[in-house]
Amino acid sequence: MKVFAFAAALALGLSLSGCSASPVVRPSATATPNTALTAAEALAKFETLAHASCAKAMAEGVVEKSTATDGFTLVMVPKNEGYKDFSAAYFEPADTFELIWETDAFSACSASMQFELAAEGGGEVDLLVEFDGATDTFETTQDLGEFGISHLSYAHANGLFSGIKTLDTGDADPRTITYGVTDADRKILETAVDRYLEKQ
Repeated sequence: MKVFAFAAALALGLSLSGCSASPVVRPSATATPNTALTAAEALAKFETLAHASCAKAMAEGVVEKSTATDGFTLVMVPKNEGYKDFSAAYFEPADTFELIWETDAFSACSASMQFELAAEGGGEVDLLVEFDGATDTFETTQDLGEFGISHLSYAHANGLFSGIKTLDTGDADPRTITYGVTDADRKILETAVDRYLEKQ
């Protein structure tokens, strides 16, 4: 799947890149608001949400939008619905269109990809997951080495990630995550592809 390496700012601020591996952990409990979870239960529940979210994004497409009025939009369509062999793009007002080359630029898939790499590597994922019962969110902390500490909060609904925000200081905008792609969203991809190919 051809999907953009714009990622440095986005991936660092709001995605989980960089992985050291861990065995796949299966959930033993279902989280509900104000329910305390052990560290192992929080990790397992988060992993279940991560895999379900990425599977939905890959099957139906996903749109991630900054909550700022002038913020960015990331669009990914299913591989079989790609445009001229491309399937993901980035838009920032007023007229910035770029291709996305890496699926882990999407918050819907970045954590799932870490867990998959962890399972393949047979080690432990370098990711601390805590559940905040007061807000019904999952908070992750990860050491990204020279890039610092990533501290994110994931909202969820209906068994899928529905939003993400950074808990660190900085200017990274929170994102909403919705599954399925509209014609307007597809136009972002088409415009980014056409502009990219014009330059080749």
